[in-house]
Amino acid sequence: MSARRYRTNQMKSAEKARPVIAEVKPEYLPLTETFIYEYLRALHRVRPIVVAEEVKHLDLFPVEDLVRVRTQGLTLGERARDRLLANLLGLEGARAYRYYAALRRVRPQLVHAHFGPTGVLVLAATQRLNVPLITSFYGYDLSALGRTPEWRARYSALFAHGTLFLVEGPHMRERLLQLGCPPEKIRLQRIAIALDEFPFRPRVWREGPIRLLQVGRLVEKKGHEYALRAFARVRSRVRASEFYIIGDGPLRPRLEQLAGELGIAEAVRWMGALSRAAYREVAERCHILVQPSVVAANGDEEGGAPTVLLEMQASGMPIVATRHADIPYVVRDGESARLVPERDVAALAEALLELIENPKQWPSMAEAGRAFVAERHDIRREAPRLEELYESVIEASRATAPSVS
Repeated sequence: MSARRYRTNQMKSAEKARPVIAEVKPEYLPLTETFIYEYLRALHRVRPIVVAEEVKHLDLFPVEDLVRVRTQGLTLGERARDRLLANLLGLEGARAYRYYAALRRVRPQLVHAHFGPTGVLVLAATQRLNVPLITSFYGYDLSALGRTPEWRARYSALFAHGTLFLVEGPHMRERLLQLGCPPEKIRLQRIAIALDEFPFRPRVWREGPIRLLQVGRLVEKKGHEYALRAFARVRSRVRASEFYIIGDGPLRPRLEQLAGELGIAEAVRWMGALSRAAYREVAERCHILVQPSVVAANGDEEGGAPTVLLEMQASGMPIVATRHADIPYVVRDGESARLVPERDVAALAEALLELIENPKQWPSMAEAGRAFVAERHDIRREAPRLEELYESVIEASRATAPSVS
């Protein structure tokens, strides 16, 4: 056998030896869910295969293996057949059957469902296939859906039969416990970033306008209203100031109207939804991140914490945010960030002004933020932790799970 052929066979054997993980994400992938992609591209000891029905932004979030679940454009005959097979297999509807069929083709050693409703969707399929199911919760799936009797009942079944449940921090862990998840089934898996994509550049300000930054969808829980009101107070004292808002969403018309009413419209820069590269370029020009998240009227909240808090700490930007969900878990209050109560416009404005008027504090805040992220949220550390968890769950399941016929 030639050396080249021998090496090729070795590579094929190594590929076969990597456990197959079905990463189920029905919508792959919104621009706001980079925290999922960071893990997918950092997994090396296992072979992740994304299972999705709606695929977008694949150019921004490429993956080696992706299986599409066709749920649209089906004929009446296909829909009738899927409903019949779903009933025969004890699955909840034709869509659940489509995912079961896709997973059966993939033949994973473990299924990782992203967001609570996805875990509910594939629970019965994993039981039929005798593979363990890990479900990650990220925010609205606990804070908003968890308030409704229908979803509480669905989650009860998921908690009973799912293998493990991952959350970003202690606040989300407490939410799961309140919904009845057994404590022994909960694991903390921190959100993480690739540090090398956010070069350390401590912010300085010598002349020109102070530029504030907020990043996130224009929805209630992101607290844009309070950021705008606080910025109006800041601008009354620091006229040379601008507010850059990255993101889009249903509240944009109302927020633009509010900016006009506050007399700050000419100083607010509505950047819309940006690519990762464009977002980093804008962030490079800004001095302070403001992220005043709140609990929305419908109960929706961050759940964990916005990834931008890690990214900007890593890059050396001072932060002002709220004591909301797991935000206190992903910053160092008093060191890399200043935290204030939710919806407290006066406190938010004072924290911003304190930083603007004392830029000598910025270098130490930058150093603290970078060190904190490097220690606790570096994907090079956190991805191996997730792989170890995958491997331990697979190993534990092998002794009891019969082979799939």
